Amino acid sequence: MKKFCVLFNWDMLSKRVVSYRNILMYGFLLSTIFFAACSGKLGTIEHQDVDTQIKNAEQAIKTAREANAPSLAFEEFEQAETYLERAKDALKDNNGLDTLKFANQAITYAKIAQRKAAQNTTNAEYNAHILEKDALISDLRKDLKTNESKKNGLERHIQQLLETEKELQQNIHTLENQNRELGDDQKQKQQKVAELNESLKDIQNRVASSEANLHKYGLQVKELSRKLEVADTIAKSASKQKRAAIAESESLKKQMREQASIFTKQLAAANKRNIAVEHAEYMRNAADEARAFEKQLHSNEPKRTGRTSLSTQQINAGKALLGKWENAWNSKNLDAHFALYIPNISVNKIIIRDSKEIQTNINRSEIESGLREMNAKSWEKSDSNIEVEKESVIGTYIYRRLVSPAETEDDTALYDIWTREIWTHQVQNNWKIHREIWQIYENVPIF
Repeated sequence: MKKFCVLFNWDMLSKRVVSYRNILMYGFLLSTIFFAACSGKLGTIEHQDVDTQIKNAEQAIKTAREANAPSLAFEEFEQAETYLERAKDALKDNNGLDTLKFANQAITYAKIAQRKAAQNTTNAEYNAHILEKDALISDLRKDLKTNESKKNGLERHIQQLLETEKELQQNIHTLENQNRELGDDQKQKQQKVAELNESLKDIQNRVASSEANLHKYGLQVKELSRKLEVADTIAKSASKQKRAAIAESESLKKQMREQASIFTKQLAAANKRNIAVEHAEYMRNAADEARAFEKQLHSNEPKRTGRTSLSTQQINAGKALLGKWENAWNSKNLDAHFALYIPNISVNKIIIRDSKEIQTNINRSEIESGLREMNAKSWEKSDSNIEVEKESVIGTYIYRRLVSPAETEDDTALYDIWTREIWTHQVQNNWKIHREIWQIYENVPIF
């Protein structure tokens, strides 16, 4: 049976990892071990393992096609098909490395095409929903305008009828006076009075009918106004959902691009390695590098055991210190704030910018300078928590501030998020802050 270069089984990883963020993290942590097995003399796999990855690529392309990716994500879908063909050609040439490389690239582009097609479909649905609501709003506004015009016309007509009624009543009063004064014309005047009375009754009936119609149109205007308000609310909600969906799609695409870039760079580095290196020696070095990287990655994270030897009185004293620390910060009394730290305090400062971490350790003078600068900004506390670990009482405080508001309803507001982890312990009879960790996320959205 044919043999090929050993590669990591990406299909197994995709079944165990739920989200793309976890895929990126696992890929980065395991990249060293993953490519440690890619050298020409580092072992073999069965032909069926390569076939399995080819089938996975075909299944990913089939899933993208079912999501209408050929028309909604043409470029990515075409790339996936191209890499699948290149993987099959490499399989015919018995090139295991290129076969799995192209199969993995086909899977990546197929997933990108599937999600882009799904997002485009979602956007189309949102847009159709918004257009439908806009049409409804337009119709409601037209009906509202028509009914308001009718209402205004009826009000003017009622006013005219009331003025006519008043004039007729004055005429009746005048004729009655003349009827009393002119006995010879009494019969003629009485007849005219009767006619005028009939006219008056007709006008009164018309006034009553017009008032009823006015009430009816008033109710219609009120109902149309309510429907217009509901339609506006639904349309605005749909626009916000569309904006959140677009932001999430852009985040996913960025993660996929970063994953593909890491894969390409690591693969190039693996191909440059000296293939004549001893297998056992290479595996030992790769394992040492992986352990060193994992140790370095978590070196700044204090280990938690969940156990403590502190008494209730000591824990309360630690919490009281954290309360003083927070009050001094909120009141901008930074001298009192700094007095709660030990003299040789240092801070592990981690800045996350454009998906990259920048870690530094800063001394007390740099801490004071940084805190004065941060305290001058408008931070809002969004969460806090206090826990106990061994000899320390630990407070975690999360602050955020708006740095880029949404200019339109299709924009996403961006924030700076600052997490401060404060470690306190007892120094002789006093409690002091002996450790602090900053994590600062720059220009990130809040969903």
